[in-house]
Amino acid sequence: MTPSNVKISQRSAMLIERMRGEGMTNEQLLQAIEERSTEPLAGSATAAGINLDEWIDYAAEHGEQLADAIRAGYRMTFTTVPGAGNWLRFALGLGEGQHYTVPEEGRMDGLQLDEVQFQRIADAMAMNWVLVRQPDGSASLMLKSLQ
Repeated sequence: MTPSNVKISQRSAMLIERMRGEGMTNEQLLQAIEERSTEPLAGSATAAGINLDEWIDYAAEHGEQLADAIRAGYRMTFTTVPGAGNWLRFALGLGEGQHYTVPEEGRMDGLQLDEVQFQRIADAMAMNWVLVRQPDGSASLMLKSLQ
């Protein structure tokens, strides 16, 4: 299963990436989902602030395959402008002003990405975004309407 075949909400993607950023392993996330318990996520500030049952029920109701998303990667079904910036921060540790500029709403320029990061963004962002490699080697992430 490829990342683009597994569709999840922006909310689910953010929760996964925030917990990963706090040091949670994929195995811990999978165990928490399977058991519907935050116990495997002990110590996670994000997990402490979420209702795991509500998240899992929402995912099931909307056909999200959380376990597949954690194992194989995912594509967000829709990504908002603030969501794209938050995802870059949670998933890759990239922040506005430090790692990219925002010349206009819905556009992030100057991203210095290795091939793995580039592909991860390309795979995860919803289809309303496009990631473009610039002539200077940097990348730009843009809403499709701005390209």
